[in-house]
Amino acid sequence: MSINIGLDIGAVSLKLAAIGAPGDAGLLEALTRRAESFFAGEFPSSSTFAGRPLALSRYRRIQGSPIQSTFDLLKEFYDLVPEENIEGIRVTGSGSQLIAKILGIYFENEFRAIAKGTRLFYPEVRSVFEMGGESSKYLRLEPTAKSKYLGIVDYETSGDCAAGTGSFIDQQASRLLYGVEQVGAAACGASCAARIAGRCSVFAKTDMIHAQQKGYSTDQILRGLCEAVARNFKSAVVKGREVRAPVAFIGAVALNQGVRDALRQAFKLEEGDFIVPELYSWLGAVGAAIFEAEEFRKRSFKTIHKLQQHNATKQAFACTDVLSMENVLLLREQVKPPELPSLAPGERIEAYLGIDVGSVSTNLVVIDAGGNLLKEIYLYTEGRPIDVVDRGLREIAAELGDKLDIRGVGTTGSGRELIGELVGADTVNDEITAHKTGATHVCQKLDVEMVDTIFEIGGQDSKFISIDKGVVVDFTMNEACAAGTGSFLQEQAEKLGISIKEEFAKLALASTSPARLGERCTVFMERDVTSLLLKGAEVGDLSAGLAYSVALNYLNRVVRGRKIGNVIFFQGGTA
Repeated sequence: MSINIGLDIGAVSLKLAAIGAPGDAGLLEALTRRAESFFAGEFPSSSTFAGRPLALSRYRRIQGSPIQSTFDLLKEFYDLVPEENIEGIRVTGSGSQLIAKILGIYFENEFRAIAKGTRLFYPEVRSVFEMGGESSKYLRLEPTAKSKYLGIVDYETSGDCAAGTGSFIDQQASRLLYGVEQVGAAACGASCAARIAGRCSVFAKTDMIHAQQKGYSTDQILRGLCEAVARNFKSAVVKGREVRAPVAFIGAVALNQGVRDALRQAFKLEEGDFIVPELYSWLGAVGAAIFEAEEFRKRSFKTIHKLQQHNATKQAFACTDVLSMENVLLLREQVKPPELPSLAPGERIEAYLGIDVGSVSTNLVVIDAGGNLLKEIYLYTEGRPIDVVDRGLREIAAELGDKLDIRGVGTTGSGRELIGELVGADTVNDEITAHKTGATHVCQKLDVEMVDTIFEIGGQDSKFISIDKGVVVDFTMNEACAAGTGSFLQEQAEKLGISIKEEFAKLALASTSPARLGERCTVFMERDVTSLLLKGAEVGDLSAGLAYSVALNYLNRVVRGRKIGNVIFFQGGTA
C-alpha cells in the first residue's frame, strides 16, 4: 500500500494523478504501457519526489455524470493496479465534494492543489492563469512556499457568468460549426478580429450574427471571440491585480493558441514570460496526490463500488411549488380581432403606424385614429432590421395599402434611430416611454384598473417600470447578463428538444415537480439540466424550473427590491 491518487473533478473534465514509491515503478509502468487512457509523467530531478513513478490519466469529459465518470476511471485504473496497493485517494475540483462524501476521503481546496503542483514542477512561476470548462482562476505566488498557504499571496475566481471560460468558447464555436479544438488555429490565421462581446454568451451570439452580416469571415469572428475571452478574464477575474512574470497558463483552454495570444497581448507579456506548462491540465490532480502522499493521517476510503451503488439509486432533486395561472388575467384574450369598417370607393382610414425594432424581434402595428388595432405583425429581427422592417411594410401594403391613409409613424426599440431615419418617422421614442404609453392605452381601451408596474422580458433585454398616475417614476434594465431573458429560455428549450412556442408552457404548467434550478448563466444551466435528467427529472419539470429561473433572475438582478405595485403588466415576447 504505497500508491496515492489525486483526482481533479471539474464541471466538464476529470483528471487522475497517481504517485507511487520507487518500488511501485513496475506496476505504474505496466499501467501506462497497457492502457491507452493513462500515460507516464516524471518529477523534476530537483524535487523531493524525484525518482518516484507518476501516472496520469488522459483528458476526458464528464458528460454530465461526474459519479459515473469517476467510477469508470478508477475501475480502469484498478483493473491493472490492484486496490490493495492504494494507500490513499484525495479529490479536488468543483465537482469533487460529493465524491469525497461518498468515498469518505479528503477534499482539497483547488487553489492549494494548483499551487502545490505548480511549486513542485514549475517553481519559477509567479502568476497562474487557469481557464477551465466552467471556471477561471488567478493566483499570484511568492518565491517561497513556506507558509500554510503555499506562497499564495493573492487569488480570484470567476463568478456565475460563463464569459471567460471554456464552455463559452465551446458554445460559440459550435454555432459556427467548429469543434472547440479547431478554434485556436482558425483564429490565429485571421487577418483581423471582429468585435465580439465577452460579457455574455447570448449577447456574443448577436454580435457574431451582426459580424457575419457585415462580411467578417468565420476565422475573424473566432479571433474576435478569443480576444473577448481574454478581455473578460482581465476585467472580471484579474480585476487590476498585480500580474508578475513568469505567468503559467493552465486548464483545457490553454491549448487554444488564439486565447493564448490574446491573453499575452492583453497583459503585455513577452513570449518568454508566458508559458503553457506540459502539465497544463493536471496540476490540480498532481497537487492533490502530493498532499495525500504527505498526509500521515490516512482515511480508510470505501470501495469504489460505493460510487456505482450511489449512481444506480434514483436520486431525489430539489423541487419548488407547482406553477399556476390562478392570479393571471390574460388581457390578450379580451382583444377583439381587427375589423375594418366598410369603405366607400376611394375612401381611406386615418391610420398610424408603430414599429418596435428589438435585438430579437421586430413588431409592427397599425391603429386607427381611435386607437383600435387594424393590423399586427411579429417578425424575428435575425440581425437584419432593415430587411425585416421592409418585409413587414410590404405585408401591410399588400393587405391594406389601398385602404389606409398613414398620418404618422413612430419607432421604438434598440433600432429606433436607424429605422426612424429610413421610414421618416414623426416620433422616435425610447422603450420605457413606449411601454408605459402602450400599457396605459390598453387599460383605457379594455376598461381595467390602471397599471402601476410593468415587468418586461424580451429576447435580450429585461426592464422594470414603475408608474404613478400615468408618469414613470422609476425604471431599470438588465445589465450584462441574459439569464433573465427570452433568449435564455429559447436556448434551453432547444437543448431539451421542445418548441419555445406553446409546447414549453404546456409542459411547464403540467409539471407536478418543478425542478429548483436557481439562478445560473445560460451556458452553465446546460450542465445542471443534464444532471437533473440523469436523476430522473422529466422535461416538464425542467421547463417549469427554467421558468422559475428566469423569474428569479429578473427579480433579483433587475428589480432588486424596488417597489412593486398592485397592477402588474407582463410585457415582451416572453409573456
